[in-house]
Amino acid sequence: MDQPFEEKCLGKRTITIEPSVFRIISKEQREQIASQHKNNAAYFFESANNLLNSSTPLVAILIAYFSMEHKANQLLALYGYKVESHVCTQIGLSKIVQRKDLAKMLSDIFTLRQNIGYRISLTPSQESKLEAQRTIKEIIIPFIQEVDLLIQVMK
Repeated sequence: MDQPFEEKCLGKRTITIEPSVFRIISKEQREQIASQHKNNAAYFFESANNLLNSSTPLVAILIAYFSMEHKANQLLALYGYKVESHVCTQIGLSKIVQRKDLAKMLSDIFTLRQNIGYRISLTPSQESKLEAQRTIKEIIIPFIQEVDLLIQVMK
């Protein structure tokens, strides 16, 4: 047996996880981090839209998830938190922003993203394209629009 494989994959390990959320004190830094997340959200959303008409439309859902996450982190940055964890982004939406509905949407897309990533057989099909289009139209876009509204109210 390979020793590194045995140690890292077969053996019990104890790990320490550093904090994944940091307070942002200055307004300037909040706005800078929020702007970075806004740009990243737009980048991933454009990429997801480009994939809808490709031969790999389900990948649009995987990419669109990151658009949602960055959009949520944009909002959380304006609340004064730099978040570096999928789970903490969801908790932040629920507890800091007081929007359990948005946290659930993000959680549901995270689960869908994982399920797509582990499907046994991914092949181009009309059903895949429709699933991706429906997800973008019914979940991703409304999520982004709602977060944009919350950001506008804050300004």
